[in-house]
Amino acid sequence: MKLIRICTLILAAAMLLSGCDRIRSMMGKPTSRDLERLKVEAEAQRKAERDSLARAEEAAADTAAVAAPQAAAPEKPAPKPAQSSSFAPATGLLRYSVMVGSYVKDYNVRAMKRRMEKRGETVLVIPFKSGFTGVAVLTTDNYADARTKLREMIASGSVPSDSWIYDTAWARHK
Repeated sequence: MKLIRICTLILAAAMLLSGCDRIRSMMGKPTSRDLERLKVEAEAQRKAERDSLARAEEAAADTAAVAAPQAAAPEKPAPKPAQSSSFAPATGLLRYSVMVGSYVKDYNVRAMKRRMEKRGETVLVIPFKSGFTGVAVLTTDNYADARTKLREMIASGSVPSDSWIYDTAWARHK
């Protein structure tokens, strides 16, 4: 019986002296240092969000201040509806396309097309029913190929991070 008491006492002393962090680290859980670092990072993230919101509110206030004098100005004629794209409906379009941009203005479409062609990409221009025109760099029947190409291009920084995969089953194109 004395052996059990001695072992229990040694185990209790070891736990008290080594602290909870050692046990937590052995179990793969975050230690007090990790928790403190996470707390600091979370606070920094919240501060960045608050600063971003404050900047957005300031911008909105500035916009409202600029818009107020314009509201008093005589009414201008309504803007003309967007012109339809000068691009022909896409041919050779397969199920999935890696889209690097979608624009209303044709000059933006041409600029993105030139940019992608300079990088050695085969470019396909896809007019949409909404009036936008998309710029695609790959069209394939295999979703995995499209996803891989998109991830590679975003990782390399050669396309905007908001590029996406268009599925022709959505039937949004002309």
